[in-house]
Amino acid sequence: MSLRRRPFPEVMDLLFRAMGDDSWRVRKEAVSVLLQAQPLQAVEIEALIALLRSADNAGLRNSAVESLERIGEPAVEQLCGHLGDPDHDLRKFIIDILGNIRCATCLPLLVQALEDEDMNVRVAAAENLGKIGDGRALPHLLKVLDGGEVWLKFTVLDALALIGAPVPLAKLEPLLQEGLLRRATYDCLGVLGDKKCFPLLLEGLHDKAKNAREAATIALMRLRGRLTPQEQEELVDRPLKDLAGSATAKKLIDSLHGEEPVMISALAQACGIMGDERAALPLVRVARAERLRGVCLEALRRIGDPVLPLLLEHFPFAIAAERAVIVHLIAETGRPGNEELLFAALEDDGAEVRRCAAVALGVLAPEGAAARVGRLLDDEDPQVHEGVLDGLQRLAGKDPDGVSAICSELLRSRDARRRRDAAIVLGPLGDGERLARLVKDEDATVRRAAVASLARVDLPQALGALALSLSDEEPEVRVAAAQALAERGGHEVLAPLSVALNDTDPWVQTAALKGLASLGDPEALPGVTALLEQAQGPVLIAALSTLGALGGADALGPVRSALYNGDEEVVEAAIGILAAYGADWIDEHGQALLAHPHWMVRRSFVRALAQLQGADAVAVLDQALARESDPLVKGEIVELLDRLR
Repeated sequence: MSLRRRPFPEVMDLLFRAMGDDSWRVRKEAVSVLLQAQPLQAVEIEALIALLRSADNAGLRNSAVESLERIGEPAVEQLCGHLGDPDHDLRKFIIDILGNIRCATCLPLLVQALEDEDMNVRVAAAENLGKIGDGRALPHLLKVLDGGEVWLKFTVLDALALIGAPVPLAKLEPLLQEGLLRRATYDCLGVLGDKKCFPLLLEGLHDKAKNAREAATIALMRLRGRLTPQEQEELVDRPLKDLAGSATAKKLIDSLHGEEPVMISALAQACGIMGDERAALPLVRVARAERLRGVCLEALRRIGDPVLPLLLEHFPFAIAAERAVIVHLIAETGRPGNEELLFAALEDDGAEVRRCAAVALGVLAPEGAAARVGRLLDDEDPQVHEGVLDGLQRLAGKDPDGVSAICSELLRSRDARRRRDAAIVLGPLGDGERLARLVKDEDATVRRAAVASLARVDLPQALGALALSLSDEEPEVRVAAAQALAERGGHEVLAPLSVALNDTDPWVQTAALKGLASLGDPEALPGVTALLEQAQGPVLIAALSTLGALGGADALGPVRSALYNGDEEVVEAAIGILAAYGADWIDEHGQALLAHPHWMVRRSFVRALAQLQGADAVAVLDQALARESDPLVKGEIVELLDRLR
């Protein structure tokens, strides 16, 4: 670390030695010191490139690779100068570094390397052309597909998928005849394909090779997502339903035992469309993983009635996550006869099972459900408590007397959490009288819950109680009151929301502004305009947005002025608001926004420019790219230009 304070030329040899040290900590620190010495001189970069020849010290070579990649574009010219080096290992390392730098200027040299005499160099060139993602490489990569090297073609297919540019089907279809290339070809079709690919992908589901079948399934589901519902039914769903009960369907179901989430998700979706009940238990097993639970539940719903008897038989042997899924499905199917199972599930060891049982009983509302679910309010697990409140709110419309009795007991409690629970459940009961009393409770959390519930109660006294809560001592209650008034809507909430614009708390002001925006009543404009004069930050952003919502294009003068506000978040918001009303502001303010000191503003503006002007924005975006220094904004502009050209 002491080398950090010395001139780089003086310590370069010592640093290079440390980059090859046995300890990875020493190597990492040496790279850090080297990077701090930037900008390096040409001779120093050359010395760094020479370390790539250190075949007997992998640590030193890796440190040199990391350093050159992190130096980035300043090293590109000298790296490219070694692409003709006699050492094929050096050429491969340089190509990998150029690919990770993602510098498109070296594209012609990488294309040339596709014909290198060394196979590893050719494969590296294809792989890194994919990483750079420049569509100009497309014809050169397609030309490689006409050759005879399977491994190189395999890499080219992956590169084409990364670039994402359309590829003629005639180029890809012949590759399906080569067993080693089928998996990669299906991957490519999933990214680049169109409707003509569906027969090929459906045929791929019958492939003898497991990885090819799975790749075809992923590609099929990916392309299906781009179709209209009618096209999905015709091109994909109907042929898949014909597979139910077949040996092919069984092989796809067996693949649900895999581990890769993207693949499992596609397989679960396909199993649901097939409607093969043999997928029921594998889908429940996969649903143990929370991230895959949604797609599995959807698949089980699509399979429909046949799955529930199988799942009920499995229930006693299922683990907690599986039992929760089964309870959830019982509620969705609404089939009677499972009440005792649901009541027993309220005492399950698994918290998720208890939560699902409380919600399910709320949905199905069997006799005695309210009292049994209400007893679980004492459960210490937060998710169970939340599920119980959900269940009781659902039961309020089906067993109002039972739920009301539970609320009466809760209201007598000295525990504020119990009274808060009552305030939440009294909303669906429509009990405005007791809610109006709770907005005066000594505890702020109870008052806030009561205010939120009052928004859904259609009683005359509710409006007065909500307006009164706008003067509550706690800002969070006043925010809830403003939100509740906005939720109620109607001309009568205009006055109290306008008064809340003068609140001392910015979050109350913001809630009132959003409420007025949702009302859309131009009578609120004077109050909003007056607030603009002293508003800042989130309040100013909300006020500008409300101004547009209430006054339309004629009221956007202050929004245009906000393009020159000192707060970049305000400027970003102003760009978004103006973009919703047309492009007539761009000519006057565009150059100032492209020169804005904050990169977020420049990025927001180029996005708006491309959205509003389409291909007409290309010339301005080219100019912006030439003078842009921030890598994130540059990347954004490049993507926009690729899309518009």
